[in-house]
Amino acid sequence: MATWVTHFRIAEELIKKEIPVSKIEFLVGNIGPDCGLIGENGKPTPPKEITHFKVEGKISANSFYLQYLLDANKRLSHKFSYYLGYYIHLVTDEEWIKLLEKKKKEKVYQDILNTSEYAKLVKKDWYGLDFLYLKNHTNSIFWTDFQHITDFPEYLDFFRTGQTLEQIKNITKFYQTSTISEEHEFIYLTAAEVDQFVEETLHKVMEILKSLGIQSEHKTSIRMHF
Repeated sequence: MATWVTHFRIAEELIKKEIPVSKIEFLVGNIGPDCGLIGENGKPTPPKEITHFKVEGKISANSFYLQYLLDANKRLSHKFSYYLGYYIHLVTDEEWIKLLEKKKKEKVYQDILNTSEYAKLVKKDWYGLDFLYLKNHTNSIFWTDFQHITDFPEYLDFFRTGQTLEQIKNITKFYQTSTISEEHEFIYLTAAEVDQFVEETLHKVMEILKSLGIQSEHKTSIRMHF
C-alpha cells in the first residue's frame, strides 16, 4: 500500500484545487484505512480485510463507494469529506499495487523476492523518500495541519472510540522523529517515480470525482509542482 506521505500529497493537491470538502476531515480520511492498530499478535485491528474493504483478497474501493458514498449527500460536510478521503485512499492503494507489480519485474526486485529481507529493503526506500520529501517541503500539509490535530471523531463503526486519533498521533511521531542518511542510495524506488505516481493517480482521482459530480473550483488542468 502507498505510504502516508503519498496519501498526504494527493490529498493536498486536491485541497489546493478547492474540491468541496472540509479540509481536516478529508485529510484524515486519506489515511483512514490505515488506522487499524497493531496488536500483540503483530496484526492490525480491525484487520485489513475490513479497513481496506477487500473482496477475494483484493482492495476494493468500489465496495466502500457502494456502502458509503453512493447515496451520500454531496454537500460540504465533515462525514462526507472523511468518506471521500477514505475512498481516495483506497483508489490510491489500488494504483500503488499496480506500480509494485511492475516494479517486481525489475532485476533488483527479482533478486530479493521471496527473501526475508524483501519488505525491509523495499520499505526503507519507500519511507526514506517520505522523510526526504517532508524535509524538503516544510510547508507540506503534514507540517501545517496534520501534526496539529488534537481531536477527531470516529465516522466508521469498526474503529473503536479514539482509535483514529491514536493513529494520527502515531503517524505524527513517526515522521517527526524519523530520518534517513543523505548517503542512502534509492534502489527500489526513486523520487521521480513517486512524483510520477502522484501525478498520474491525481489525474485518475480527478476523473473519478468528475464522474461523481464533485467538481473542483478550478477549471484549468492539473499541473504538479515538486
